[in-house]
Amino acid sequence: MDVKLTTQGGRVRSLIAAAAVGLAAVLPAHAQQAARMSAAAAQAELEALIKAAKAEGEVTFYISLSENVGARAREGFQAKYGIKTQFLRLVTAQVVQRYMAESESGNTPASVVMSAGSPAAYMSVIAKGWVDPISKAALPVITSGEFPSKFTDGNTAIVQVAPWTIAYNTNKVKGADIPKDWSDLLNPKWKGEVLVADTSVGTVYAEFWIFIQDKYGEDFFKKINPNFRRYPGGVPAIQALAAGEGSFQVPVPIALAQGPKEKGAPLSWVVPDLNTGLETHVIMTARNRAKHPNAARLLANYVLSPEGNKVFNNEPGGVTMYDITGLPKQYESPKPGAGARVKEMATKLGY
Repeated sequence: MDVKLTTQGGRVRSLIAAAAVGLAAVLPAHAQQAARMSAAAAQAELEALIKAAKAEGEVTFYISLSENVGARAREGFQAKYGIKTQFLRLVTAQVVQRYMAESESGNTPASVVMSAGSPAAYMSVIAKGWVDPISKAALPVITSGEFPSKFTDGNTAIVQVAPWTIAYNTNKVKGADIPKDWSDLLNPKWKGEVLVADTSVGTVYAEFWIFIQDKYGEDFFKKINPNFRRYPGGVPAIQALAAGEGSFQVPVPIALAQGPKEKGAPLSWVVPDLNTGLETHVIMTARNRAKHPNAARLLANYVLSPEGNKVFNNEPGGVTMYDITGLPKQYESPKPGAGARVKEMATKLGY
């Protein structure tokens, strides 16, 4: 598998998961003792955090992924810890704008943000000390080394890698017409049948189209533009696709299509091997500014833990940060700097 995870510092290290029973066979005695001490210390930290979080009793988070992902995180966390959990789902650009405005005012309802796309937009509040770097948030899953280090740069941690898909209406697209690659959408017979979202709703769409330009060149846009039907965002586009207003939508995270499909919409999707995706980061409001700092830390610890991360990514095509073997064969992390190219990409799409 040619997986290139270049986010968070650019260095990929192999992940080796070992069961406790297996450690005894491969570690020398002093290393076994250190591992046990580390595990004991992490457990003590976690128990203290659980007690403090339950005393606060509630927590609020913002999320830019689809509603069903936020609901899974809320329900899983509430079921495990009995802490009342609320979330607000907004598109990426709205999450950033709202969180920044609230941070400036000193009134930040969200103690945790789960934001898709580059975390660069949050660097200014990190620099001001309004956000706790994930490495300093005292999360047991981080301090123990359990969470794979390649998915954190010290400021944020990646909670989900969601490859992009080509979603299609199963009433309109069948058999040989089902695409395998992005270039299959260039066929002139799909004029007006490819639904797209405006890149201004979030840098994540710009990241995708930058990837397409790098792989296929400028001619791709010239050929596909007649096939586009344009929408202001991904949600109205997927609703239109479900209603039969087009045959395809690109790009689409599986979670966005899964919700309407579960309600009976005629939707399916294809995950091309040559691909990039949404990489969602956990951002922590600084403890001295958060309304429920301990519940927030416990929530973040949960979604970054093996158990919670599995719940968070429990959907078709989902992978966890602990096992990325399910990613497309030629997956590459989005390139940095998409925020400065949003308008450029919107123009290429005909907006």
